[in-house]
Amino acid sequence: MSNTISIENRKDIIRDENSKAILKTDVSEKNAWLKKKERNNKIFQNENEINKIRSEVAEIKNMLIEIKNSLRVIE
Repeated sequence: MSNTISIENRKDIIRDENSKAILKTDVSEKNAWLKKKERNNKIFQNENEINKIRSEVAEIKNMLIEIKNSLRVIE
C-alpha cells in the first residue's frame, strides 16, 4: 500500500496518510468478514423468498375461497 504509516506496537493495522483512516492488514479477518457478509445476504434473500411464497399462498387461498363461494351461489 502506498502512503501508509506503521502504527507503533501494532502489526495488524496501518494508517493511510491521505485519509488518516486506520486500516486492518489481517487478510484472514477480512475473509471471515466477507464470508459472514455473504451468509447474511443469503439469509436475507431466503427471508425475502419465504415472504414472497407466503404472499402467493395467501393469494391462492383467497382465490380458492372465492371459487368456493361462487360454486355455492350456483348450487
